[in-house]
Amino acid sequence: MDKEKLYTLILSVGLIIGALLAGLSIIQESNITNFKYAAKIEDTSISMDKYLVQLEGLAKDKKSPISQKDKEYVLERMIEEELLIKRALDLGMLENNPIARGTIVQQMIKTIIAENMRYEVSDKELNEFFEENIGFFTKSSRLRIQQLYFSDEGTENSSFEDANRAYDLLISGSSFVEVSNLGSDSALKIPNSLMTLSKVREYIGPSLMNLARNLQPGTFSQPIKVPGGHKIIFLLEKEMPEQPNLDQVRDVVLAEYSKRRDDNSLREYLENLKNWYDISRNLPE
Repeated sequence: MDKEKLYTLILSVGLIIGALLAGLSIIQESNITNFKYAAKIEDTSISMDKYLVQLEGLAKDKKSPISQKDKEYVLERMIEEELLIKRALDLGMLENNPIARGTIVQQMIKTIIAENMRYEVSDKELNEFFEENIGFFTKSSRLRIQQLYFSDEGTENSSFEDANRAYDLLISGSSFVEVSNLGSDSALKIPNSLMTLSKVREYIGPSLMNLARNLQPGTFSQPIKVPGGHKIIFLLEKEMPEQPNLDQVRDVVLAEYSKRRDDNSLREYLENLKNWYDISRNLPE
């Protein structure tokens, strides 16, 4: 056999072997452990495992077998991605671009708390959490109130006398509507509807809100000195919800438990980071 025929035979065998290797599945290729990286860009490596994962993803999307061109295409895209990231870092985009920094921070947070998703909360843990935070899962009390305001209008005794006169009428059986015309027109109008305690506080302040919540429906307070005059608080209706049991609000409790657990995991991780790295603080006084 002359040399030309020998070279032709070797080339043919090589092509056949190449074709057979190209036809192997991605699963078979993932068993190759001779190569630790698929590419290097200066001091940055693209691991072979990462490359094979990307290639496997393409194989699942394609109806035809993966070709050599496909393999080259995937690797080139990964190289280009690394080049763009490297260039962005060289240009200081991580330090100066709020969007880039925010994206990385959010991804880190997701990574930190992802481990919690594998952990199944036991009934005992959930019940203990529910009992410790029963107030959080109980609906807020609601009040329907009205107020009578008597302005000093330059004479404090006048507001005090007007308030006491209205109070005496209420004591004697007059309705709130009948007495309300004795009050000042400058009084803040309060919605005639049930409101949460926080909403009531917005209208009459914390001290009068606490006073109102201790009244019984249909009762009223004595005249109370306030800036600029006196007030009488009238409680029309009170809604005090019963405490729920765990079965009624289980989904809500589980969601809140998971949220607080994630918050704690993140806080613990951040505190560890502060111990892992040297931090110099220069806070101006």
